[in-house]
Amino acid sequence: MKPQELRALTDDQLRQKLEELRNEVRDLRFSAALGQLKDTTAIRKARKDIARILTILTERERARLAAEGKLPPPKLTRRERKRRKQLELQQRKG
Repeated sequence: MKPQELRALTDDQLRQKLEELRNEVRDLRFSAALGQLKDTTAIRKARKDIARILTILTERERARLAAEGKLPPPKLTRRERKRRKQLELQQRKG
């Protein structure tokens, strides 16, 4: 699934989809062990979908905690720190 499609779902729907995908991976691995699996990339695709769902759920949880003030602000990247420093220098000069 595409991330846009997953982001449109609610948290409960994402958790349900996560359970379905975990069951699918289990079944695919069982089929692979028996030598009955035709599409070996299906396991990889399902695992990537699981990772996408977990990422989206984590993003939402962190956003909720940040809104409540329970998380510190995220650290700035090197590029952001450099840009901020340049802006401060420009403000001092002009």
